[in-house]
Amino acid sequence: MRHLIFLVVWAAILNPVALWAAGDTVSEDRSLHVTSDTMISERDAAFVEFVGNAKATSQDSVVHADSIKVFLYKDEEKKKLKKEDEQNIKEILATGNVRFISGDRKAFAEKAVFTTANQTLILTGGSPKVITGESFVTGKKITLFQKDGRVVVESGKKKRVEALFNSKDRLEKKEVE
Repeated sequence: MRHLIFLVVWAAILNPVALWAAGDTVSEDRSLHVTSDTMISERDAAFVEFVGNAKATSQDSVVHADSIKVFLYKDEEKKKLKKEDEQNIKEILATGNVRFISGDRKAFAEKAVFTTANQTLILTGGSPKVITGESFVTGKKITLFQKDGRVVVESGKKKRVEALFNSKDRLEKKEVE
């Protein structure tokens, strides 16, 4: 059983995408490092779950959550993928006190789902919030589409979308470029 768990975790680590669509491009190093209090994996299951103080790191991105579940493609699913989309990780689900940090970008939610096929991150639960510098956006559901650089923020019945765009953040970014 120890060997099976080792193989499943090793397969997940060998070829995942950049965590949570961290940057504009995916670099050569696409490794995913996960730590937690407990790891759960089953022989026939196509996932590995990390429970308790879970932390996932890839490139310059870090995700903290109560639980991080990494779903892997099954062999028959992997055969249907295009060669350029070939990877082991299908989806990453983080639940409970989710905190995402990548450079000056931060995101907070109760649940975050990153789907590798379409490079989409969906934040829900509590009051999802994305912060860059002093600017932020919050709503009931935030969807970030990495492939086309789009963000969709949806409101709920009781709370509308709220955003603050601080001109200082834009100026600092221009000075760096």
